[in-house]
Amino acid sequence: MNLIMWIILVSCNLILAFTLSLAAEPHNHVIIENTFPPSKLTDPQVTGLAKEYRRRQFQFALLVSAVEAVLLLPIRDFWFMLLFFMMLFLSIGTAYFLQIRYIRKMRQLIEDNHWQLEEAPVQINTQLVLKKNEKLVSWKWFILAVLLNGGMFFLTRSISGSFLIFLTILLVEALMVWGWYFVGRLPVRALTSNQEINRQYNDLTKYYWSFLMVVAGGLIPLMVYLPLLSMDLWQDQFALLTTLEVALLLFIVIFTFGWLMALRGKQDKLLAQAEDFRYQGDDYYWRYGIYYNPNDTRFLVPDRIGLNLTFNMATTSGKVMLGISGVILVVAMITSTVPMYILDYHPDPFVYSVDNQEVTLDGPFLRERQIPLDDIQQVSLVEELGRGVKTNGFATDQYAMGNFRLSGRASDLLVIKASQSILKIETSDRDYYFTSKKPQETEEAYREIEQVLK
Repeated sequence: MNLIMWIILVSCNLILAFTLSLAAEPHNHVIIENTFPPSKLTDPQVTGLAKEYRRRQFQFALLVSAVEAVLLLPIRDFWFMLLFFMMLFLSIGTAYFLQIRYIRKMRQLIEDNHWQLEEAPVQINTQLVLKKNEKLVSWKWFILAVLLNGGMFFLTRSISGSFLIFLTILLVEALMVWGWYFVGRLPVRALTSNQEINRQYNDLTKYYWSFLMVVAGGLIPLMVYLPLLSMDLWQDQFALLTTLEVALLLFIVIFTFGWLMALRGKQDKLLAQAEDFRYQGDDYYWRYGIYYNPNDTRFLVPDRIGLNLTFNMATTSGKVMLGISGVILVVAMITSTVPMYILDYHPDPFVYSVDNQEVTLDGPFLRERQIPLDDIQQVSLVEELGRGVKTNGFATDQYAMGNFRLSGRASDLLVIKASQSILKIETSDRDYYFTSKKPQETEEAYREIEQVLK
């Protein structure tokens, strides 16, 4: 697991460096959050600083990746997860502060050479405003996504937790509709004095972003339900469905990036045809790499790279979303590290009890497994777990907790993998695997259960 998690971090570092380095490529006459006169976009000073910025992003990504190699050392799971999140925060923080540094360098370059652009007065074209959403993809396409979600739920309705998954996907679909709604509310931009170019520019923005929301809404149910089907109803097709899942994930990533890069390229070609460029004075509000404009009531705005919609952090909603993002990261760290701390340092994290009616198995942050004695078909000690997949729980190199499918059967695991003796309790519908930190206590549990079953 250590190697896989390190590879994930390295991949995140490189993706982050690549994404942020796109700001060094001119888009809407903007380079690293600073707007230049069209004639200065290819100036050697500008291109040289842009190249330096790209180089620094990848250099720091590789440097942080080398530091993160500490995760490859054999350490306890608690320290591993804690270091994982600390390294993740280090990577994000390093890339962000590097971006701010070069935003300021670019601004200083503009000021030193007196390349400042004059702000053009706001230009309002009533016809453009009235027809701003003509190319917006219809919201009715979301109906297909909802029907697909309903059909998938019907297929998996017998699986535990499927209704919760159904409701979760409905919530995500609602977020996609919400995103589509905000795309429709994006105001038109008059970046040139040529109204036809302005119209085409804004039509491209509305069409491409609304289409992306609709496509995402349709693919989300497939992304979620394919693994569910492969682990329960269509187990014989596990390899095929897993391949389809990976292919679908790759398609989503490649399509999204390619689609937005196409939008970016078409917009730049349009602006290259214009005889002028109307600077709106936006640089001041992007000086920290995020959009902060108290005079703008919009919650969502297009970023300046042309590949994302971002929040206006000056709005109450933007601040709330920033806070929620921080809370999610902290909660993820706590929920990942606290169970690991208990498992690593508690003298007896997995416990059992036996009486004349049932066997009870319990572990940290898990519901009790109560197994009626009448349901137990067989109890035994095994040396290893069978092959399988996790359905709801977590597994590390040292522990396995939660719901799994082992050898084609639903299984509940409370297992320390290093144990040479694993208690296995078989019932008609599922198996239970249990170990204590001390092998003799696992064997004692086996004897107690055997005794009450006689």
